[in-house]
Amino acid sequence: MLQKHTLITAALLATLGLTACNKDKTVGAPPPTQTSTGQVEDLPDLGGAGTNVNPSAPVGKTNAQSSGPDYEINKDGVIMGKQYGTNNPANVDSNAYGKRLTGGVSKEGLLYTSSSPDDTLDVLRGLKRDQLGLSASVTEAKLKFESISGLSVVTLHIQENGFARVYNLVGDSAFEGGNEIVRLQSARSGNGTKTTGSMPIRGTLQCLDLDGKCETTLVKIDLGWSGSASHIDIVFRQSYADLFFKMSRGTGNPEYDFIKEMAVNTFRTHTGSNRVESSKMSSWEVVNGRAGFTVVLRTFENQMLAFSGPLVSPQSGNSTNVTLKRLAKDPNDDDDFASNVNLSYQNMISEARLTANNGLGQLRLVFKMRKYGTYKQDVFAITFMRRSKPVIDLNDYQDQQEDHGNDNGNQNPGGGYEDGGSDDLPSVE
Repeated sequence: MLQKHTLITAALLATLGLTACNKDKTVGAPPPTQTSTGQVEDLPDLGGAGTNVNPSAPVGKTNAQSSGPDYEINKDGVIMGKQYGTNNPANVDSNAYGKRLTGGVSKEGLLYTSSSPDDTLDVLRGLKRDQLGLSASVTEAKLKFESISGLSVVTLHIQENGFARVYNLVGDSAFEGGNEIVRLQSARSGNGTKTTGSMPIRGTLQCLDLDGKCETTLVKIDLGWSGSASHIDIVFRQSYADLFFKMSRGTGNPEYDFIKEMAVNTFRTHTGSNRVESSKMSSWEVVNGRAGFTVVLRTFENQMLAFSGPLVSPQSGNSTNVTLKRLAKDPNDDDDFASNVNLSYQNMISEARLTANNGLGQLRLVFKMRKYGTYKQDVFAITFMRRSKPVIDLNDYQDQQEDHGNDNGNQNPGGGYEDGGSDDLPSVE
């Protein structure tokens, strides 16, 4: 059975799996054999991390942890999951730990998931605070901590009565006060987008990391007029990610050879400028709504691979087949730094797909090279494994959150009144 699953994986990587929503569970195990059809070779020393949080720290390796099952069966025949390893690439295909779900379902019937094994979404879903169901109308969310202004900037894209609307909120940076709750006010613009929605909006932001930092952030939004406002909870996560590469032998395509060299230099030789300097994953997760992710890989030569897409997984198994959007810059970069990015590697990729999501922070992406001369379009895969941190117990903060978010009177935190009018909103670019 294991050999059969391995061949399925190899065939998927060779053909880029053009059929949608394959629900077969694929278990990563021994490397498949190389054949004339371009099956995948699991290079012996590839696997492991991008870069530690300290960029000067050495790049780690996890291939020693990737062997062996990630579960065991007890005497009663019950599957008992071992402790979840965020940097074990075999877990991208594992069902032993379940999935963390937002509660939303895509139009294709896929489930929106978290990118962490913590229970934050479970706690928030249990509160059942969105009585009007507006959470399902959020199509995209973004949180950015501006290094120059020192502001936290939240942007929401919402389907409002059939029309696409944008809302922006800003607040002080939440890093210095640990897990304190920061108030957000409406803004004319933010994250490069103008506010187009007219309803009153207010919110709070709280860093959830147990160490007081903000890799995991909770944003609570109240949207609408007094007495009929809808409550929206969004969890943002952004952190470094470990990597696991699966590369084919290649067909002589010099562009593919550059990318393969990058992987080898990163995890085998640890030398040269053509190797990974940092790898990051971020996600936004709307409670009872959608979720999305972004992955960004940067090299010491400032080459970048950056893609985004919906954070979805099937009900059964972890296999997906979702086309991703390519990005022209790192979304977390300030504009002053965006011009330094080298897009040569990004432009060598014809398409990228999300082919596995375990709902706990591990994603497998399959990349297909563009057409170049008479060379074949080689295919390779990278498993991104987000580095999750312990988070606070939200139950200890609920009363404080509610008291902080309520105002007396009709004025909203943005300075406008509940008819949506305001002539003095800040603008953040």
